[in-house]
Amino acid sequence: MAEVKRKKKVTVREVLNGRFFESEWFHRNRILLLMIFGLLVVNISVKYKSEKVIREMTALEDSLIELRSRSISIAADVIKMSRQSVIIERVKKSGIELETSKEPPQKIYVDKE
Repeated sequence: MAEVKRKKKVTVREVLNGRFFESEWFHRNRILLLMIFGLLVVNISVKYKSEKVIREMTALEDSLIELRSRSISIAADVIKMSRQSVIIERVKKSGIELETSKEPPQKIYVDKE
């Protein structure tokens, strides 16, 4: 009669002492196990990479908000400094003897030839 192969159960003891790696089942499926292990490593590395990108995005969004508010405050300061009354006051403080013009500005037209 034909011999019937009994399926041998893998015990924890065999895995811990390393005999599992000598079994026929392991040798038949080693390529599949290596592929599964490789996919696990890739999955873990992609997870860490995506977390790193998310942290960088959050940091950049925070700095963008800060830079926007800074830009708005600088623009407000520039507008405030460009007022005519502020300019006249700064000229007087610097000691330069300038006076405001009593006549309105005139356009100068140049013929282009």
